[in-house]
Amino acid sequence: MKNLRRDNKWVKSSKGQSLVELALLLSLLLTLLTGMVEFGYLLNQYITVVDAAREGARFGSNDDPFIKTTNPWGINIPFFTNIDEIVEGPLTGGVRDPNGKGALTPIRLRPEAPFNDDVVISFFSISDGYMTRFPDADGWSYYQSKGFTGRSSSFTTADLQGRIDQGALSAPDTGMVVVEVFYSYSQILKFWGFIGIPDPIAVHAYAIMPLSAAEPTPTGP
Repeated sequence: MKNLRRDNKWVKSSKGQSLVELALLLSLLLTLLTGMVEFGYLLNQYITVVDAAREGARFGSNDDPFIKTTNPWGINIPFFTNIDEIVEGPLTGGVRDPNGKGALTPIRLRPEAPFNDDVVISFFSISDGYMTRFPDADGWSYYQSKGFTGRSSSFTTADLQGRIDQGALSAPDTGMVVVEVFYSYSQILKFWGFIGIPDPIAVHAYAIMPLSAAEPTPTGP
């Protein structure tokens, strides 16, 4: 009889221990599962943002930022808006076509706070290894031009200056265009926000391409 009671106590304690272990294991498995879903989705969108920046820079590398200028800066503003259309989709009368598709599709940038998504474009003329930036140190922000807070370029001119070879013979005169996309990824499961992961998660992608139209041209003697 005493042995039977001992056996019953052992069975009950064993069941209780198993439940605790199961609860701990399920918590771990659910955390891993939500992480795979959330960060897998984030990675997929990040790849789309990177590809969009590349498409915009590739298109811009074949354009001319100085032709048909009507402003005192001597810069062709459609050079920037055309790149933005490649990234985000076509504009109709200055308004984004809701049915249009760009390289970012199906992602739609949200320029309003707190997201402040944006497309920032800069181009450079490089002579004797030194860079002249257009239009200014912050770059051209599409959504600043539309009255939103917008973004500034994440790269200073000095940052990009440090990326080129300073050797006189190995750094020929050239030009380049930089396209940056700022995107705020909103978590779909909203789980990781409870443990300190920011929501939305800031995503920044950029692409740099040569721009022959910005290459310095020799002046007369």
